[in-house]
Amino acid sequence: RRFITGPRRVMSVNALSPEFSGFFENACANRLCFPRCDECEAFHWYPMPRCPHCRSKNWRWHKIAGVGVIHSFTRVEHAFDKERAHDLPYIVALITFEDAPGVRLISNIIDEEAANLRIGQSVYPVFSSSVEDQPTVVFRLIGITKEVRP
Repeated sequence: RRFITGPRRVMSVNALSPEFSGFFENACANRLCFPRCDECEAFHWYPMPRCPHCRSKNWRWHKIAGVGVIHSFTRVEHAFDKERAHDLPYIVALITFEDAPGVRLISNIIDEEAANLRIGQSVYPVFSSSVEDQPTVVFRLIGITKEVRP
């Protein structure tokens, strides 16, 4: 069985709205950051010009510890994009963060089979910009430290 052992490009940074630039700039520096409102202090995802909780324009990127929890996941077995066909199968997860309440980030879990995953397991971020110099953030189960598994 083949494992995805590194980050894969999901979409072009250039295709995203300017509000996302701070996320990727921080990812390049190995920091996981999310928008946090200066007025009501609530986190939100995804980034937008105004806080969705209080409508303030005053928000900034706030660094979090990065440890997350699997809220949900699925194993993708069919390529929705020809460029990803060689990556099959891969795992897509919805990840929550204790130090960023309300944030749910969709990302990949690497180096693990879906049969070994459980909702509620802890994960940590893996940063990379090696895929066409585009920053990516994927996650690995806490306790998994190998770069490549047999």
